[in-house]
Amino acid sequence: MSRFRVLLFIILLGLPTSTLAVGIQSTPAQPSPTTSPAFIPVPAGTKVELVVTRPEWAQSAKAGDTLYAQTSFPVVAGGAMAIPAGTYVEGTIQSVTGPTRKLARAEIEVLFTEIVFASGYIVELPGAADRTQPAAVAEPGETTSAQGETPPVPGETLIAIAIQVSTANDLLLDNGAEVEMTLGAPLVLDAKKVTQSIPLSRMPEPGQLDSATLCRPTPGSPGTPGTPDTVIPGSPGTPSTTIPGGPGMPDIVIPGTPATPDTVISGTPGTAGDPGTVCPAKPLVISSTPIVTNQPTQNSQPVAAR
Repeated sequence: MSRFRVLLFIILLGLPTSTLAVGIQSTPAQPSPTTSPAFIPVPAGTKVELVVTRPEWAQSAKAGDTLYAQTSFPVVAGGAMAIPAGTYVEGTIQSVTGPTRKLARAEIEVLFTEIVFASGYIVELPGAADRTQPAAVAEPGETTSAQGETPPVPGETLIAIAIQVSTANDLLLDNGAEVEMTLGAPLVLDAKKVTQSIPLSRMPEPGQLDSATLCRPTPGSPGTPGTPDTVIPGSPGTPSTTIPGGPGMPDIVIPGTPATPDTVISGTPGTAGDPGTVCPAKPLVISSTPIVTNQPTQNSQPVAAR
């Protein structure tokens, strides 16, 4: 019986409408379908593996330059894909310390500023703005750094990259250099936008990350042809000499001298020619260490993405 018919029946009988509560049972609520979370929280301290996609040249690298990289491994947080492999990451170089003749080592401090998903979804990291950019380039063993910097921002993602490199290298950071970024603050990512970027994300092909180091021309040399062996002929020897003896006397035999072999003096081998180019060794990243400038307070909010 429908609710309308029950209500009409009660009115016709003259019963109070409160009886409706007894005669009609409410329809049980239908369970709501399970919904996916709208946001993906990524905690501070999360490691993000990167590969450098544009080299930094030894003669021109300076504070203020932009470092370009892509994630080389996906980041999972809370059981969900948070940052797919192939996501773009940008940073700003804060200081450059070049190698010296005595120390084949360089250090670059990088402040990471943005995470750019393949769909165009952008996440800005703390400390991205208000950093001045000096024009000076680091000489060997010297450091260039941003002058007149604003105070460090709590939770900024700042790392020091140590590199094994010599003054003979033309690069400080090569294509494909492996760097580890450590998030300085928690992130809150839009789950829908992250999901949209997953099928669009592409890691660079191996051929795209070939070393950018330049082979420099040198005078070269044609090499030497070497010298042949020297042969000193031996003596042929002499035959025995026989002197006939007198009557009743034996012959007298004077032995000859034996032959001597040839003497061979080995020549010198030739040398290979110089092709006329020299290729510096590829710089090697030793470590990527997070620099903690100021820990965020307990009341600080996670970074919201746009």
